[in-house]
Amino acid sequence: MVHWADYMAEKIIRERGDREEYVVESGITPSGYVHIGNFREFFTAYIVGHALKDRGKRVRHIHMWDDYDRFRKVPKNVPEEWKEYLTMPVGEVPDPWGCHKSYGDHFMSLFESEVEKLGIEVDFLHARELYRNGEYAEEIRKALERRDEVKAILDEFRDRAKQPHLEETWQPVQIYCPKCRREAEFVSWDGEWRIKYRCKHCGSEGETDIRDGNVKLRWRVDWPMRWAHFKVDFEPAGKDHLAAGGSYDTGREIVEKIFGWPAPMTLMYEFVGIKGQKGKMSGSKGNVILLSDLYEVLEPGIIRFIYAKARPNKELKIDLGLGLLNLYDEFDRVERIYFGLEHAKNPEEEEELRRTYELSMPELPERLIAQAPFRFLVTLVQMPHLDENGIMHVLQEQGHLPEKLGEEDIRRIKLRIRLARNWVERYAPDNVRFTVLQKPPEIRFEPEIEEALGDVAAWLEGHGSFTVDELNNIIFDAAKKRGIPSKKWFKALYNIFIGKDRGPRLAPFLASLEREFVVRRLRLEA
Repeated sequence: MVHWADYMAEKIIRERGDREEYVVESGITPSGYVHIGNFREFFTAYIVGHALKDRGKRVRHIHMWDDYDRFRKVPKNVPEEWKEYLTMPVGEVPDPWGCHKSYGDHFMSLFESEVEKLGIEVDFLHARELYRNGEYAEEIRKALERRDEVKAILDEFRDRAKQPHLEETWQPVQIYCPKCRREAEFVSWDGEWRIKYRCKHCGSEGETDIRDGNVKLRWRVDWPMRWAHFKVDFEPAGKDHLAAGGSYDTGREIVEKIFGWPAPMTLMYEFVGIKGQKGKMSGSKGNVILLSDLYEVLEPGIIRFIYAKARPNKELKIDLGLGLLNLYDEFDRVERIYFGLEHAKNPEEEEELRRTYELSMPELPERLIAQAPFRFLVTLVQMPHLDENGIMHVLQEQGHLPEKLGEEDIRRIKLRIRLARNWVERYAPDNVRFTVLQKPPEIRFEPEIEEALGDVAAWLEGHGSFTVDELNNIIFDAAKKRGIPSKKWFKALYNIFIGKDRGPRLAPFLASLEREFVVRRLRLEA
């Protein structure tokens, strides 16, 4: 089965022709935190570019920061007095937290640092800088020259949507007042480079030269203009943009008829959310999960894996609860399949999983780096007597890690230990969390249970070394020969050690504790 990114790459080559360089684009307005839903657009563009590169093609991925867009509303987490900056470019509004040059930069710099950890090569471009440098001056003038045609295209689609036409005074541009930097009114254009404006905010009026960068194309014109300017071949879009009569439809007409470039190929991506969280994430509302949050519990490769394996047109729900343990199991299995240490059900599935792994890794490791089982780490990090080295020793002792570990192995194991601790603290449900009791509980057990406990204690004292499977067999045999129901027996054992009726897998758990402690506890001694 062909991976969806490979299918799209083949389609681009077939329909766009053999180019010296293919350009893929993504873009976001930094009006708030750039969350894991926004990241889907970014990653979809990236992974299609990755697939093109794997075919020997030269690819440029540009990510456009629309930091010349207007500051439209004051988010909940921003002081109310920031309303005085409304309609200014988000790249010029002061940073409310005082740690960056501007409001927009506050969010852009965070996302750029997050993306860097994923090993993704991308050109981050800033709309404000491009406009202010006069990069788009010719295109702005062309849009003004052909204003009537642009308006006719937009009105045609408004007809289909049964919406009123744009006002007769409508222009394809908006103006930022050179004095107060808030949005000003368009008065007239001289047919060359100068535009007259009037600012209702500061009361100033005058002229500005298009090449000075105070004039910006409106969104529905700006987007297709960029396609032509950067010769974009592919850009994914959300279903709101791809709805009939939406910005992609109007953009396709404008880019081809006004700017003379074929509209880029696209792919619709669905929303991303967190399992159990209601409502759509919004950077301006603050109800978001960031890549930074995912980094607290997931390896970077697994974050890429989540997006790489899911078809973009399917809604993606990331489970930070118990489902995260299954995700680690799934990723580790796919990684073993890639290195030929395990096999999928059939060759087609194996091929797709191997390809998904390739697309999930910024650089493919030469060998399988040691996989510390995350599910077991969740148990080990809750053991009070185990530090980092102790955890690694237990993993080796129980056969989860090789005896000899390289630097890459140790680095990965330590990372997973930290991520497992974070997960237990932040997301683990109560039935996964536990505390090893300092003294045995004051519970009276039936004689046969105390005898069975004594059997396990005696066996542990009499064996210098043992495997987890051997300990597991002894635990079951001690109850079986006395006719103790498994549920009743395990409930007793868990209550002795953690004061709960249930807990982690018992034999690996007990084997991870200090043997003398386990023996004393089985004999109900303090």
